[in-house]
Amino acid sequence: MQQIINGLKIKKESLKYSGGKQRLTEQALKISELRYRRLFEAAQDGILILNADNGRIDDVNPFLTDMLGYSREQLLGKTVWDIVPFKDVEAAKAEFRDLQRESYVRYDDIPLETKDGRSINVEFVSNIYWVNGDRVVQCNIRDITGRRQAEEKFKEYSRKLQVLSRRLVEAQETERRHIARELHDEIGQALTSTQINLQALLQSPDLKSMVPRLKESLAVVEHVLEQVHDISLNLRPSVLDDLGLEPALRWFTERQVALIGLQAEFHADPLKQRLDPVIETECFRVAQGALTNVVRHARAKTVSVELRKDAGQLHLRVRDDGTGFDVAAVREQAVRGASLGMLSMEERAALAGGGLEFTSAPDHGTEVHAWFPLKWKKPATGSKAS
Repeated sequence: MQQIINGLKIKKESLKYSGGKQRLTEQALKISELRYRRLFEAAQDGILILNADNGRIDDVNPFLTDMLGYSREQLLGKTVWDIVPFKDVEAAKAEFRDLQRESYVRYDDIPLETKDGRSINVEFVSNIYWVNGDRVVQCNIRDITGRRQAEEKFKEYSRKLQVLSRRLVEAQETERRHIARELHDEIGQALTSTQINLQALLQSPDLKSMVPRLKESLAVVEHVLEQVHDISLNLRPSVLDDLGLEPALRWFTERQVALIGLQAEFHADPLKQRLDPVIETECFRVAQGALTNVVRHARAKTVSVELRKDAGQLHLRVRDDGTGFDVAAVREQAVRGASLGMLSMEERAALAGGGLEFTSAPDHGTEVHAWFPLKWKKPATGSKAS
């Protein structure tokens, strides 16, 4: 008997303990629910709670009602595709079935229409949770209209800047061509005429006392003529306009390597017709910048230039076995304005619709790889394409 009484006492204490534990659990649940409700009500994103079986709205937070302009009562009981203007409702329902299977769906940018007819863009993320044995869907909806508009403005500004930069480069090339022609036709001819006159004076028997000065003047004229010729070629080589990209690159490579006695290799796929003038100019300028850097900085022994066609693109590669450099460090200096050579080459490739990358490391040489769309020169008005 005493054992039974003791057992009953133990059972009674156990029931007291069990009841206390249940009350603590219920209290913790209430606290948890209160915290969730506060977060739900105060969230700065729209939140929908859906029935996971039929997609109908069970709850909605104030931020979303303010965002859409509907009251809570107007949204409760509706399906998500009733408030989201999906172009294909059946596809939306199919995606809801995918959500039921996968428990997660995300849209980075979908349109919503507010009650007053405004169109907004939102980021839409849905997850399925279990609550008290029931499956519910929580949809977090973030208004990205401002961000989208800012991105569109940035894209528009970028397009305008690209057009402006392209026109600036075209104007620069036109001015280069004009100055080169003036140097060759005007100053070059004047200096050539002066050179001929000085040579004729040297042969005159009555000017023996003037011979040293005439020879000195003749040497100065010859030096200036060489400088004018070099400046004219650097501004705008006539071979590029007259013969095209491949002959111009071959000529410039041979000319540059001759300055410091480099060993050079040049390889080019045959081009059956002239390329678009913009492609020719920008590709040549990128190669010009790369080879100039090799001559000035690389301390290389060999350099190779390749011009290849592949999958509708034109690829230029300039490689050297010189000292190389830290690409990231030089790029950072360029961004700060220390040197604009790298940025200028990248900009030229981009303006022509292509791209450019540098591969280099200290003591491991450098490769400059640029690619451009393979666009051909349009036939002149009134002429037939070959």
